[in-house]
Amino acid sequence: MTTDVHRCSAVVPARRFTGDASAFTLVELLVVISIVTLLLAILVPALSTARQQARGVKCRAHLHGLGNALTIYTVENRDVFVPGRMPKVDNCNWVSQIAGGLKYRPTFLAMMSAKIGIPPFDDPKACENELDRHGNHGDRQDYVSPVYVCPQVSKWTDERNGSYGYNYQFLGNSRLRDTADLHSFKNWPVIATRIRVPSDTVAVADSMGTAAAYPPNARHEYQGKSRDADRYGNEGFNLDPPRVDPVDGEMTGLEGGHRTAVHTRHRGVGNVLWVDGHADVRTEKQLGYVNNPDGGIGFEGRNFLWSGTRRDEPWIDPARR
Repeated sequence: MTTDVHRCSAVVPARRFTGDASAFTLVELLVVISIVTLLLAILVPALSTARQQARGVKCRAHLHGLGNALTIYTVENRDVFVPGRMPKVDNCNWVSQIAGGLKYRPTFLAMMSAKIGIPPFDDPKACENELDRHGNHGDRQDYVSPVYVCPQVSKWTDERNGSYGYNYQFLGNSRLRDTADLHSFKNWPVIATRIRVPSDTVAVADSMGTAAAYPPNARHEYQGKSRDADRYGNEGFNLDPPRVDPVDGEMTGLEGGHRTAVHTRHRGVGNVLWVDGHADVRTEKQLGYVNNPDGGIGFEGRNFLWSGTRRDEPWIDPARR
């Protein structure tokens, strides 16, 4: 028996473990990494799209709130629409009361702020050369409330180079025809009854500024306080309609022929607030814009959604007809 036991034990060698039996092999690890990479490739674009859609919805909500403010402003001011921006007379005029204090040359957004109840600036200034707490001059302050800025371009906070533009030509062109006559406004006040189809008249929309006149590959990134015509957002608070008469009409860039247009920044569409207070999305083409051969926005579009009468006509100063 002793011999048999010895023979049996001799043929069963002891097992040696060199590592954790539950560990991944290199092949298994590579497979897991490949699966994770594939899932990320699928999910990241979807998440990006969802974020962009959410910003678009939030932007539209901003415009809806501005629509309420526009209605209240008009009713409380004898049915007169808000002006695009008060003209410059001297370093401390025009000055108007807005939410938060007196403000030098407020834009239409700041003018309506009292109706929203949210101050657009945390330190509004009543004179051009006064500096606010951020070091900005009184005529180029930055919005501190997100209500006045499209969330898709949240850095466009300069009140001049803003993200929302106003149909100033037909609703409130408050530029002066004669600087010696402080009430020679080109097309303001505009009475609400002049807008015959408020549901089909643009009031406010996403604006790309004077970069609109340039080919897409020649447009440059936004820069606050810049005056470069080829930058996104430059003079964005003025929103030119599709059809502009470059000789006898009006456009944002009075010198140099620079025009603005709606910015279709939300996946090919722009958010639009209409005079009756509703907001929706439209493409450039749906709004009447046409492109030059180089891709820039031309002057010969269609103004049927801008004029207030459904007529396709540019706004022309009666004094120049």
